[in-house]
Amino acid sequence: MKLKSIFVISEEISSIPALASSAIELADKVTAVVFGNEDYAKSISIPGADSIIYCPLNDKFSPEDYSKILAEKIKYDDKAYLLVSNTVIGRALAAKIGVELESPVFSNVENLDIKDDSLIFSQTVYGGTALRKLKYTSPYGIVTINNGTFEINDSLESCTTFTEIETRPENSLKLINVDAKNEVSVNLAMTKKIVDIGRGVSNAEDLKLFEQLASIIGAELGCSRPVAENNKLLPKSQYMGITGVQVKPDLIITIGLSGQIQHIGGINKSKVIVSINKDKQAPIFENCDFGLIGDMYKIVPKLIEKLS
Repeated sequence: MKLKSIFVISEEISSIPALASSAIELADKVTAVVFGNEDYAKSISIPGADSIIYCPLNDKFSPEDYSKILAEKIKYDDKAYLLVSNTVIGRALAAKIGVELESPVFSNVENLDIKDDSLIFSQTVYGGTALRKLKYTSPYGIVTINNGTFEINDSLESCTTFTEIETRPENSLKLINVDAKNEVSVNLAMTKKIVDIGRGVSNAEDLKLFEQLASIIGAELGCSRPVAENNKLLPKSQYMGITGVQVKPDLIITIGLSGQIQHIGGINKSKVIVSINKDKQAPIFENCDFGLIGDMYKIVPKLIEKLS
């Protein structure tokens, strides 16, 4: 028996189709909530969704400002669950809706299922070494989900019902100005190949070597937290781990990474992990599919030569 109703919510419209494709397997009714540009919102295909609720945005409103209005819409169903994208804005929106619905919010969940007419799910604990299974007992529940957790099912019918929220929110924050980021944004959660560098890479000049490897195999460059926060070789948006981006690419090549549990928790869902490290006792070799023991400055140039 399916759940009665699920709402899928993201400020990134491109994330909605995958959430809806998963939700329709669990619920009889799926409602997608989108924000931003109206023309784009109307044009995007959302397989699995029965209807779309559109929330206009401008320089006065942010997605979080719609929390009370959306909660009132959700309360039309006596029982409903929300799948929200696990972004900064998504988590803030989930928390504010949770207050309105008096519902607990669980972040970064997976393995959604149904038991006793309630949503059950798993959540990583103990630094990524274990999963705990949880079940909602309240009529409303909210979970946040990483981009890339679910696949889009294009065989499902797309919805045609489009409703715009007419009521404008009472925004609690005033936008003063917007400053553009001075860094290139990379969506590691959605990429299929990643070259992942660790503290073994100590200076910016060395980055060119690993960028070359990434370019040859069509990969993005990512790193461990110390590389981004301490050495500042890459933007913070490119570090992976339990407190960073959590990824599941087809291939990830780790270079100069010891394999600390905080980092492994962010990459352990990768289909294939190849690791290069000169320390044969490094924990990374217990968590990879293929390991190369040796100097990365000798191994990587040879890989580049062979793959070119």
